[in-house]
Amino acid sequence: MIQAVFITERYTALSPEEMNNKNGFIALSYFGVDRNGSPKYIGKDELEKQLGVLKEQGFETISQQQIIDFYEKGIPLPEKALFLSFEDGRTDSSIFSQKVLEALNYKATMFTYADKMNTSDTKFLKPRHLEDMVDSGYWELGSNGYRLTYINIFNGKGQYLGEIEENDVPDKTTIEYYNHYLMDFLRDEYMIPKETSLEMQQRITTDYELMDEIYTKSLSSMPKAYAIMHANSLYNNMHTTVESVNDKMIKKYFSLHFNRDLNAYNSIAEDENLYNLNRLQVSPNWPVNHLLMKIQNDSKWSMDFEKGDESIASKWLVKDGVGEFNQQKMILTTEPGKEVKATLVDDLPSEFTASFDLKGGVMGKQSVSLQGKDDQQQIYITIERNKLHVYEKIYQKEPKLIFEQQLDELNWSGEDYAFNKATQYDYFDTQQGSRIDEEAYPSTLLNNRHMSMTLDNGTLHLKVDQEDLIEVALPITSSTYQLALGGSNIPRKRSHEQDVDTIYDSIFENIVIQSPDKVLYTVQESQMESFLQSISKMGSNIIDFFIEVF
Repeated sequence: MIQAVFITERYTALSPEEMNNKNGFIALSYFGVDRNGSPKYIGKDELEKQLGVLKEQGFETISQQQIIDFYEKGIPLPEKALFLSFEDGRTDSSIFSQKVLEALNYKATMFTYADKMNTSDTKFLKPRHLEDMVDSGYWELGSNGYRLTYINIFNGKGQYLGEIEENDVPDKTTIEYYNHYLMDFLRDEYMIPKETSLEMQQRITTDYELMDEIYTKSLSSMPKAYAIMHANSLYNNMHTTVESVNDKMIKKYFSLHFNRDLNAYNSIAEDENLYNLNRLQVSPNWPVNHLLMKIQNDSKWSMDFEKGDESIASKWLVKDGVGEFNQQKMILTTEPGKEVKATLVDDLPSEFTASFDLKGGVMGKQSVSLQGKDDQQQIYITIERNKLHVYEKIYQKEPKLIFEQQLDELNWSGEDYAFNKATQYDYFDTQQGSRIDEEAYPSTLLNNRHMSMTLDNGTLHLKVDQEDLIEVALPITSSTYQLALGGSNIPRKRSHEQDVDTIYDSIFENIVIQSPDKVLYTVQESQMESFLQSISKMGSNIIDFFIEVF
């Protein structure tokens, strides 16, 4: 407990000789960190893994002042420069990331809300905590704003709900359209402004002035860095008079502003400057290779992807993506917009059974294909949006659907949604009804399906969750077969979430392949390993219980 809470080390800055990058840097932001991970917050072990991999590949963190000097004076940065930040000013983010920063000699910015400085809510860091963090050298301070309040809210029935504080929203899936407090006029049920331009300017100006007053009183000065929540509107599609007052106040109080949150890379391009910076908000369900693929795509820096256990990885040939292979799990990460496929190097006999658990995102596609050796015909099986499809597929021709079935509904909560970003809309938009597709699930929700397939005398028997679903005669006859596992992202036309990611992680666990007389492939844990995992999880759940209750 003492080691987890108290700061015991001091940050050491890099020397100027280690700076030679005049092109740009990446900025990563984590919304929160907790012990085990959740739809909202990354787990501490996964955070340690991600940042550790970046350190191994030469990434070094940079300060706010280094960013300012880079743009204003052309002073170079480390070769692979990383601006690291955490949003929301959460206590658990500080506790669970502190030792990681110390171990890697990394510096980060903690963004906070001004109105949380003097509350009794222990979820949020208080001024005395923030001052200790800054004194260690591992932390700088930033602001997410004065408060997080939604305005001009409409539900899925087109009913007007007005303005609501973020903490007072009962269920975010009931909110269909909304905006951030600083991003628009206050409007009525017909989306007609209910305040004049002068009143809007005074309201927004007051928000910044209150922010300044609280930070100056609590911490002696305003932070230099600002990261507006629900970003991407300012300087893009915000009402010009609303944009003007925000621009004026931001430049009055802050030295740099992270205004966009869809990409990681910042350069000296014409549209990128100290007040229009990118920060990539890392999703808590991304495996490390997903993050590396996103950084590589954004920055064009070449990444070394994690393979995991080399002896297991050597048994698979991966195309159009990368694979991380461990004792119990295979994580296949696509290249942007492509379908990843991992083909088992060893051919399978004409009689075998293969079983595995599918744990990739429900709103993507996980696939299994079986093809005769040197044959261009195959059986192609997918689970996408919680529906099973079986196709006959011939090379370079459209697949023929021969079977489909909706699977049992999955349990999930409105809290699983990564809520959509604030945006501009009109009254007619608000009356269009819910944007949630009836077949849509949260992007953070994972499959939890067990699949087994048995090939016997040219007939394929398929089971999902122990239920017999289909027997099909293969369009191919062969003495040996190739098995491939894969997956891809599915574009979404309508969504309740921010959904612009074109990278997908297809996850398979507990893969076992056996013929009638022997085991052909397995990487399952031993019974002892499974027992120890269960004991560890039980202990972790007990600790979580006491944290939540007390």
